[in-house]
Amino acid sequence: MLESIEHYAKEIDAETFFDGFSGTGIVSAFMRDKGYSVQGNDLNYSSYIYGSVFLRGFDPSVISQHLKVIANLPPISGWITSNYSGTRARQIRGTGGVVESRPLGYTVENAKIIDSAREYVHSITNISEEDRNALVFSIILAADKVFNNSNDQKSAFKVWSKQSLEKPLFAAPTLIKGPKGVQHIGDILNLKISSDVAYYDPPYTHGVLYASCYHLNDSIAKWDKPLLDDSYAIPRPEKVCFRKNKQKAGGFYNKESATVAFETILANSDCKRLIFSYSDAPRNTLSIEELVKICSKKGTVRVESRDHKICTQPKQMKKISEQLKEFFIIIDT
Repeated sequence: MLESIEHYAKEIDAETFFDGFSGTGIVSAFMRDKGYSVQGNDLNYSSYIYGSVFLRGFDPSVISQHLKVIANLPPISGWITSNYSGTRARQIRGTGGVVESRPLGYTVENAKIIDSAREYVHSITNISEEDRNALVFSIILAADKVFNNSNDQKSAFKVWSKQSLEKPLFAAPTLIKGPKGVQHIGDILNLKISSDVAYYDPPYTHGVLYASCYHLNDSIAKWDKPLLDDSYAIPRPEKVCFRKNKQKAGGFYNKESATVAFETILANSDCKRLIFSYSDAPRNTLSIEELVKICSKKGTVRVESRDHKICTQPKQMKKISEQLKEFFIIIDT
């Protein structure tokens, strides 16, 4: 999809680019590498780290020195080890009350290595924000690779995966070259956007709550050691137990509020061109026809589609698509 996004920017000779739901930062990184002046935004703190590293860069020599230290640190038992390592007896959902001992996110050995690395970075003084962010990013990447689930951080596999038994390896994030950009953190509905092109890849399916799907990345990024609710398969920070707290997930998760949310984004975007990517996956809050109708109020709209990889999540999640298309809605204002 990246080449398509760049193509739509090139069509209008854009120089500035806004990535409204930056997530892992890959679109921001790609566009900066292509020479655009990029701004990114996301609600999650870990995404702020990714975007900051990709758009601001870091000093490779400083990162290399600290990674050598990290590689030789003695393991310590800390917050990760106490809450996310080893096995735990718990009631298995859907079994009528059966209790089994199941693995958590990390082996004890790996959790101690991650704890040691994160405490070290937390303790460093006389380091730039860019370099500290790069080290935190390195830890998140290493921790994610040995986490005992390949999909998200809401649950773990029944047995230790081969990958989870590997030792964490800390490497520098990819260093992106190009004009320096800016990463924002906050609710997109509260941002006023000014850019040649704005790209939006919003959440649009019922129940996909990113703050709870990737809560551990946020906890490692902040290192705030939040209070946890242990009733979940993987302990979850109390602040992201949305349904239990009777909190609304956000504006994109039902048809009425999603309509208002998209209208707000369009109204707040002072751009020559806006691009939405939107798939025909199951459980969408709005149909592609409904979203196009909303976008048509902003300017001239065209829709293009790309065949996309079929979702391979477990069948019981009811997210399997026999055919999946990714739509690009291009709005010229």
